[in-house]
Amino acid sequence: MATATTQKMTARHILIVLTCVFCTFGCAAITFSCPGLCYRPVANYLGVQVSDVSFYMSIVYFAEVIFSPIIGALLEKFDARIICTIAALFTSVGIGAMSTYTELWQWYVSGFFMGIGEITLLWLMVAGLLNRWFKAKLGLMLGISYAMTGLGGAVFNFIGQFILGPNLLVEETWRDLYLFYGIAAAVLSVPFTLFAIRSYPQDCGLKAYGAEIEEGEVIDSAHIELPGIPAKVAYTKWYFWVLIIAGCLFNIGGIYPQHFTTFYQTVVAVDAQGVTIPDLMIMSGTLEACCMIGMAVGKVTIGAIESRNVTVALAFGSVCGFVGLLGIWFGGMNKELLPLFFGGFIFGMLYPLVTTVLPYLTRLLFGEKDYDKIYSVILMPVNLVGAFAASGLALIYQGPGWDWYFIVGLIVAVACFVIGFIVVKWGTKDYRGDKAAGSAH
Repeated sequence: MATATTQKMTARHILIVLTCVFCTFGCAAITFSCPGLCYRPVANYLGVQVSDVSFYMSIVYFAEVIFSPIIGALLEKFDARIICTIAALFTSVGIGAMSTYTELWQWYVSGFFMGIGEITLLWLMVAGLLNRWFKAKLGLMLGISYAMTGLGGAVFNFIGQFILGPNLLVEETWRDLYLFYGIAAAVLSVPFTLFAIRSYPQDCGLKAYGAEIEEGEVIDSAHIELPGIPAKVAYTKWYFWVLIIAGCLFNIGGIYPQHFTTFYQTVVAVDAQGVTIPDLMIMSGTLEACCMIGMAVGKVTIGAIESRNVTVALAFGSVCGFVGLLGIWFGGMNKELLPLFFGGFIFGMLYPLVTTVLPYLTRLLFGEKDYDKIYSVILMPVNLVGAFAASGLALIYQGPGWDWYFIVGLIVAVACFVIGFIVVKWGTKDYRGDKAAGSAH
């Protein structure tokens, strides 16, 4: 009788992780974790509202919605190296080109190309490649990879605030920042997408890490039939739609930090008459940087927790989001920097719900068979909601005010756990069975 061993970690598996790590540290972190630094100085330069500038991030999300199923299908049929390299160029050139812009519509053009790039790199490449290359430790690898959006956000926010300087409203230092960000994004992504990845482990004569290998088995490039629910069946399940609602709430919470820098620049770093306080303005990127550090810690933590108890992972992220937002609200309104920055760090641990928990739950509920198709469809409404939230949150604080901005965020944090728990509690029983569902709790 043939005996089986498991696939060990190889250099190829490590290169897949490194590609995911550096693409999220560079392209994704700069796109999603750093835009707030330039919102206000660009709006001041153009003579428009902050919400007009932040609308380019809505364009990013709209492009992600449109191209999610398209890129998902392309990644199943064509070499991931080609598709991901084009995506890396779309993102990095889109960012760098903003350093030359003089009209508002030009930011929207960049947003469109950045959206195509990021639906590929951040959402589909990371989750898709790791799902193919890792059977064991998937949650941890997702956590480590997506942690880089937080770590990268912290690094690039810290650097960015010094490139902008204290006179960011009168000097066009934002142009230098966009150029720096564009170059950094390209250097940290293109070499890896070109040379470090392969679409499937079978392309290299390997299996997914932790997968069983029968004695004498010859592994070739013919892709193995994976277990799971076919996409057409998955779309008929009630928990597929509830998972989408949960993902939308996760994403709204994840978009909140994009506006923390504006909160700092307009509330914390000005006096009662609205005059800038230079000693505080020089730290305009610190709040978001603290949040990014929290994201990095939270993603690794939640990635490790979810493999053992996904309900605890949900609770951890939601509670951190709630408590962190209270700290930011209190600290900012009272110009108390310690609770402000600590609140930012704690709030960052909510963000992993969308990047780490959502793809993990997708595989937990539907298996690996049509994972790319199912996940790409889930991402369409998730990113559509993100498109509205990116500008909608700005409209909240420009209209009813910052207090309502924080109240809505607290409600979202609670709803993240409630809706996510419904999916975990009852949805997992259908595919995994009662025994697996019990272990998820």
